[in-house]
Amino acid sequence: MQRFAFVIVALVLAGVVLAAATSDYRRPRPPDPAVAERPLLQGAGGFATSSSCRACHPHQYETWHGSYHRTMTQVVEPATVLADFDSVVLHDAASTYHLERRGDEFWVRTERAGADSLSTGFEQRILLSTGSHHQQLYWVNSGLGRSLELLPFAFLLEDRRWTPLGAIFLSPPRERPSPPGEWNFNCLRCHATHTRPRLDKREGLSDSHVLEFGISCAECHGRAAEHVRKNHDPRRRYTLRLQGKPDPTIVNPERLPQRRSAQVCGQCHSVSLRYPAELAHWNESGFHYQPGDDFEDMQLVVERERRARVLDEILAQQPHFLDTSFWSDGMVRVSGREYNGLIRTPCFQRGSMSCLSCHTMHEPPSDPRPRVAWAEDQLKLGMETNQACTQCHPPYLDETKLVAHTHHKPESTGSECANCHMPYTTWGLLKAIRSHEVDSPTVQASLATGRPNACNLCHLDKTLGWTARYLEDWYESEAPLLSAEEDSVAASILWLLRGDAGQRALMAWHMGWEPALAISQRAWLAPYLGQLLDDPYHAVRYTATRSLRRLPGYADLEYDYMGPSSAGASQRERVLAGWSGFPTADAVTRWALLLDDDGNLDAVRFDRYRRQRNDSPVLLAE
Repeated sequence: MQRFAFVIVALVLAGVVLAAATSDYRRPRPPDPAVAERPLLQGAGGFATSSSCRACHPHQYETWHGSYHRTMTQVVEPATVLADFDSVVLHDAASTYHLERRGDEFWVRTERAGADSLSTGFEQRILLSTGSHHQQLYWVNSGLGRSLELLPFAFLLEDRRWTPLGAIFLSPPRERPSPPGEWNFNCLRCHATHTRPRLDKREGLSDSHVLEFGISCAECHGRAAEHVRKNHDPRRRYTLRLQGKPDPTIVNPERLPQRRSAQVCGQCHSVSLRYPAELAHWNESGFHYQPGDDFEDMQLVVERERRARVLDEILAQQPHFLDTSFWSDGMVRVSGREYNGLIRTPCFQRGSMSCLSCHTMHEPPSDPRPRVAWAEDQLKLGMETNQACTQCHPPYLDETKLVAHTHHKPESTGSECANCHMPYTTWGLLKAIRSHEVDSPTVQASLATGRPNACNLCHLDKTLGWTARYLEDWYESEAPLLSAEEDSVAASILWLLRGDAGQRALMAWHMGWEPALAISQRAWLAPYLGQLLDDPYHAVRYTATRSLRRLPGYADLEYDYMGPSSAGASQRERVLAGWSGFPTADAVTRWALLLDDDGNLDAVRFDRYRRQRNDSPVLLAE
């Protein structure tokens, strides 16, 4: 009897404990105070979140979830933070920043430099992150409603190090603070979905709303609340599928006309300016533009040759605005603006080329690549090869015709279509990126714009005169009049020593590009990369250091590109002192590479060109 009573009591106690546990489980969690400080997740206007798509489209959801579009902006928590926050201390000219993790939260304590000593400082919780592919940046509340400002440092994922913001962009050496509200009016446009800045200009406050952080389904497929509602009925779903009909309640970019399809990508991947009416609507209610609309009815896609009032007003305030994105002939110079290049391409203007000719937003189930490999550029399988071009130009599937066109062996990098017609002349994310304006190399364009041509980006040891003669012989491209230096000194050296910061960065990257190293040899490159170690632009120093470490004998180079320029000058001399020269029997090559008869650097000629460096300010607006 006692045992029975004990069991009854035990069961009652267990029930109480279970009830308490269940009650705790069901009890709403207290709201996170950080939610009041960051833009609010708020649906409106017939939109549906990505979670609504998952049940019916599991594969599409999974591939999107594995893409870098999804992680463009994230709420900061242990699963999303990729940087080191373990008692990190960072410094800039004005402040010291103490980073730390507190449980599942991440914080920064800032101490401002005073007249005599550091002030007591203040603390801010890290709220959002931007990026997860190459680098990650972090946002804190600015004190103006839900507006955000950047922590003035970025974490470089490949290098596993913090670096000041000004050092990751190709911009004049200076502090690069984030103005309060920059995320709310500028960054959120392409780093979140269905954005509404909700800025109060009179009060200087913001109450920004977004559907989702990062780029989610609605950005490409439009409003989907009605689509979700109607497709709760399985009879409707299967009837449409059996009939092979598109669903009119949703937009599929693959079914749109060529230009409208490309504009779905172009809404973010372009240099464009909002017309005033669209700007006012966006602030409160979001963009009028939805996938399938004509994007250019609502925003001006900027071209150097095209004038419009909204552009003229920008140029009146920022005379060099066009230079931040374009070469002087209108070709895009900065990353993330591929739509502007695409629409200038004959394959687009006179053919059927679109973004989806080469890219896919969802990796097919049959794709054998690991998800992370596909996510790198979201290219369709095979589009990193000549298949990207032969799908529209099938005659070049014939190796004989390919070689007759390229004048290179079929298996060589010179017979890879993209190397000639989409060379790496765009800059962003501390690297060179392929141009998305399909074009043909000419020496005339290099002379007119300063943009390196494809031939000299592979043949780093050759002159513009050498290139001009081959192009004239092979393609009847009239050879232009060249100066003595352009006809006798390697073009890469002239761009590196005399060019502006953008040209120097491109040459530093190509001097570490394996196809160019294989073609041009690598033993002569060290002095030129070493020359850039004290460059005024940190991005140039960084790129030169990375390429230099790929050369024999320099893999263990100890150099911090964020150090003072004097350290770079000292390291430059050590690089030169450790270089053994480049003996060659070819007198023309020795002259082209600024070498003397023994294969050592001709210091007089080298210094003469170095003193001609173009120090005009360069700012590329990534």
